[in-house]
Amino acid sequence: MKKQPTPKMTEADYLTQRIEDQIKWYSSKSRWNQKRYKAIKIGIIVISVLIPFLTGLIDENGFWLKVAVGIGGVMIAAGESILSLQKYQENWMEYRKASETLKRERLLFLTQSGPYRQGARLQLLVERIEDFTENENKAWLEYVKTENSDLKD
Repeated sequence: MKKQPTPKMTEADYLTQRIEDQIKWYSSKSRWNQKRYKAIKIGIIVISVLIPFLTGLIDENGFWLKVAVGIGGVMIAAGESILSLQKYQENWMEYRKASETLKRERLLFLTQSGPYRQGARLQLLVERIEDFTENENKAWLEYVKTENSDLKD
């Protein structure tokens, strides 16, 4: 049986199948985390502004206003706890940074700038992108290990 030659990935294939896909993924995750962060933070701000207003309306018979103020305080604490636990803002920034790093590498490559001025340009691009991706994966695994060990304590 004749051995089939291994197909090589072209420059266009790598740019679209690897880099563009990664940029889309990171951008999507960044937007998702940004939306969650802003939605919760806006809710916290609105409730925080309402509490002093409602407190001013409480008189001796303001049982339901007292309940509303109490619930508002609990919601603020819960919202801040969720933000702290889920790290939406940090994730938003990290994903955005990763997306922008990949976009920068792609731009340098396409314009033959920086390290891509000459030589084995595609191989250098692949090495740099795969190193970046590997470092991102290692950082994520370390984060997961740390978070899991924090939960066990």
